Amino acid sequence: MLQLELPQGTWCYERYGSGSPVLLLHGLGSARQDWQAQWLALSQHYLVICVDLPGHGEGRRLLQHTTLPALAAELAAFIDALELGPCAVVGLSMGGMYGFELLAQRPDLVTRFVAINTAPHFPVDTWQIRSKLWLRERLVRWLGLPALAGTLAKKLFPYPAQAPLREQLIARISANRMPDYLHALRAFIGWSALPRLAGVNTPILVVSGDRDYTPLAFKRAYVAELANARLEVIVDSGHATPLDQPEALNQLILSFLAEPLPLKSPAA
Repeated sequence: MLQLELPQGTWCYERYGSGSPVLLLHGLGSARQDWQAQWLALSQHYLVICVDLPGHGEGRRLLQHTTLPALAAELAAFIDALELGPCAVVGLSMGGMYGFELLAQRPDLVTRFVAINTAPHFPVDTWQIRSKLWLRERLVRWLGLPALAGTLAKKLFPYPAQAPLREQLIARISANRMPDYLHALRAFIGWSALPRLAGVNTPILVVSGDRDYTPLAFKRAYVAELANARLEVIVDSGHATPLDQPEALNQLILSFLAEPLPLKSPAA
């Protein structure tokens, strides 16, 4: 594990391979180790950076209210400090929201973006969404993160053969600290980067498991609003696609990273 000191605190990360940089951003309650299947495949061709986002793993604590734009600005400082930019970014769920916000703030840092089971906005505009958020926070506060982990593990990995993945998820989420988890969760509630992405032509690959939380119609709608994005669906996958369908996901990522980048206009 490597460490980088920034004004807000210490960032912990790992490096694998060599070549053009690819930055992997994990989801809520996860950590850099959950990208193992991806860095094993990608590091054969690229320099892969796996990082613990604030409030997760061995990353800096999140002990007070923050916002996703503030966290993404910190991520930009991390990329600048390591001189990784411009780099490819791969983000899952919350990590994908980091990626969309980074792209809105600093498109110069991102060559292309893979957004897995995520979105460029998190509207809280229905009672269904509000109730789900309320229930998740109450579950964490009343019963603790292990109870949440057990509930999520059954939904994400429903098959008997996925018992090791359920155990891995329960251990990972249970290792989080409650204040950090809740501050990370609240950071993206009501957030949106979508209006600020209107003029960004960076190639974006949106990947969805066919059993992800949010329906494909939701993802098709926001993909249609982005300048240079497309949607790919992975069959028999839930929200944790890097874990339940690693080979299919790795193939999509590697193919996307190998595609030629669009030419910049003379004015760019």
